[in-house]
Amino acid sequence: MKDKYGRPVTSLRISITENCNLNCFYCHNEGCLEGDRRMATQEIAKLVEYATDFGIKKIKFTGGEPLLRDDVENIIEKISQFSLEDISLTTNGTKLAYKAKNLKKAGLDRINISLDTLNEEKYEKITGSPLLDEVKKGIDSAIKAGLTPVKLNTILLKGTNKNEVEDLINFSASRGAILQLIELEKVLPENGAIYKKYHMDLNHIEERIRERAVGVKTRWLMQVRRKYILEGGEEVEIINPMHNSEFCSHCTRLRITSDGYLKPCLMRNDNLVDVLTPLREGNLDEVHNAYKEAIRRREPYY
Repeated sequence: MKDKYGRPVTSLRISITENCNLNCFYCHNEGCLEGDRRMATQEIAKLVEYATDFGIKKIKFTGGEPLLRDDVENIIEKISQFSLEDISLTTNGTKLAYKAKNLKKAGLDRINISLDTLNEEKYEKITGSPLLDEVKKGIDSAIKAGLTPVKLNTILLKGTNKNEVEDLINFSASRGAILQLIELEKVLPENGAIYKKYHMDLNHIEERIRERAVGVKTRWLMQVRRKYILEGGEEVEIINPMHNSEFCSHCTRLRITSDGYLKPCLMRNDNLVDVLTPLREGNLDEVHNAYKEAIRRREPYY
């Protein structure tokens, strides 16, 4: 199904919990406003099943920290029975070493792991926890389990980790992972002060990487992301959605908050659609109508 701007909706990003064992100062909580409802395993599976009626082919689970849910493997196993092209998950990696093998067995295809720094002191400053070694163990476990491609997500923060880009590139390459350098997003009004203090433009960093690249791929189906292939085989993706009209014009994503609201755009919280209430009432027509309404409300932010 396409929205009124002609953009197909093929990807669904589902926050399965608002809880997290870290306290990253830039977190925008996937737009969850209240967090007073928890979707059960079967409810998440049903919402995915109904989403496939509208052409959804890719599912990504997020949080909070999705691996805090004891039933995360069960959720993945249940949705793997549907006709999906890709099931992925984004995690802070602190619990991954103990779950990677079972996640793969349940049907997870690949994984994104947050890694903003390789410096223990900086890591604790950013996250509030001294768990960097656990994250590194989780990365190695994900590689070993075959959750590939493993992507390492680095939010670049002014005055914090700008000078670590080269080290992060080398670390990712040594593990056989892809590094994603991500621009800090301004999700109003939640993180305006954080954005003002820590946001940095990625253009100059991207230019340095481009000069070294032996190849570049523009991923049009992934919101015009650019992947650079360096001489040693390292792979680096640049994700800069801020003030980027091309990013929005190629968006294929719909979201579900952890409290059961369809969210047409990450950057807005004023156009959510309740999909969990009709699901719990057993009203299939209204569930479908909720999806239709959320898709209708999709507007390019820029």
